[in-house]
Amino acid sequence: MIGIIGAMQIEIEGIKNLMHNIAYKKFAHMKFFTGKIDNIDCIVALCGPGKVNAAICAQIMVYKYRPKIIINIGVAGALDKKLNMGDTVLADFVLQHDIDTSAVGDARGLISGLNLIKIPCSKNLNKIIEKSALKLRENIHIGIIATGDQFISNTQKRWDIKSTFNAIACEMEAGSIGQVCLLNKIEFSVIKVISDNSDEQSHIDYDNFKSIVTKKITQLIKTFITNFEK
Repeated sequence: MIGIIGAMQIEIEGIKNLMHNIAYKKFAHMKFFTGKIDNIDCIVALCGPGKVNAAICAQIMVYKYRPKIIINIGVAGALDKKLNMGDTVLADFVLQHDIDTSAVGDARGLISGLNLIKIPCSKNLNKIIEKSALKLRENIHIGIIATGDQFISNTQKRWDIKSTFNAIACEMEAGSIGQVCLLNKIEFSVIKVISDNSDEQSHIDYDNFKSIVTKKITQLIKTFITNFEK
């Protein structure tokens, strides 16, 4: 079974429309939809924004549905100047930029207990996603995605995250989903489409682009599932 998690209805709606024989359940006020895409069992969940929501959703998905893999989808803000709105980003690592115990000597972003800052994404899954993007003639950027419970709309904060963690994009769910997957030994990947530049115009850009860029995610997921080993 393939697990897919999105924070907003608009991010998962296109993927839900690909599914057949849909069943619906609700756990902890979160929606979970099971069905088949290209004859492969899938579970699609709407977690809501933020790290806590995302982590709860991922753990429920693991316990209730036992997916083989989990993919986090959605939109993100650009940190790298090379990225433009509408570009697709594939994470090779995820981290949580708002974890900060540096006052006691830790590096910023260090996850207590795991002793890690960067959580690696699945190389095997990323290869299939890259292959799928190539079929769609979609240029895909690979790099670190930084997660925090903040919608970044400040140039100074943007460059602080970029310079500290060498991340290319930021958002609010991937790092916590990655942590849950690591602890449960489940392969995971993160696909995000750039909706804004993480600056003072972010709220305007985000509203304009979110409905457009999520269509790209649906196409990429559909192609990925076709290429995924049954």
